[in-house]
Amino acid sequence: MSTGIRAPKQERSQRSFDLVLDTTLQLLEEKGYSGFAITEVSKRSGVSVGSIYTRVDGKDDLLRAAQLRFQDKMLAEHRALTDPDNWTGLPLEEVVPRLIGELAELLRREGRILGAFQQRGALDAEVARVGKGGYFDLRERFTGLLMSRLEEIRHPDPVRAVGSSFTTVYAALARGLALDVPAEASQDMNLSTLIEDLGAMTLAFLRTSH
Repeated sequence: MSTGIRAPKQERSQRSFDLVLDTTLQLLEEKGYSGFAITEVSKRSGVSVGSIYTRVDGKDDLLRAAQLRFQDKMLAEHRALTDPDNWTGLPLEEVVPRLIGELAELLRREGRILGAFQQRGALDAEVARVGKGGYFDLRERFTGLLMSRLEEIRHPDPVRAVGSSFTTVYAALARGLALDVPAEASQDMNLSTLIEDLGAMTLAFLRTSH
């Protein structure tokens, strides 16, 4: 944890700080990094500015603390998305489009907050480090699920093919959902068409034998 973040030691203080972090995430979802301030967090959460400053040194440390809370949520989402029990008995041709569709829905649902952290990560090395950890966790789980269908993958280098598939799918969805730009700069796009095309292309790539 950043040296500018001081974890509460009492349960009541922890509940108060959790409320502050949840409020920070709400503001990030609504307004992005540039649109939230500690004074607004205090107003919405009902926790005094002074109390907030006993836990963080400033806005950037509050953002980092909120990111850690958000990261825990996203890691749980990754586990649920790729839980083997949810995919038992399904062939590759069903796994690929459904997995991509559910990943797209996760990114769409959490995209405003995730995008705010991605944009801030370009300027904050600690935010970038935590964000990369979440990305690598998702990549490992996504590729692990596809590799569990190894006997159905005909590509001569399945590890490479599965890894490239994740990189391409994630990049396309992130760009399609405009996670790398402020919400006001994003453009409308047909997400369902993108998901369908990514599913078809990924399946064809994994099944190519040359």
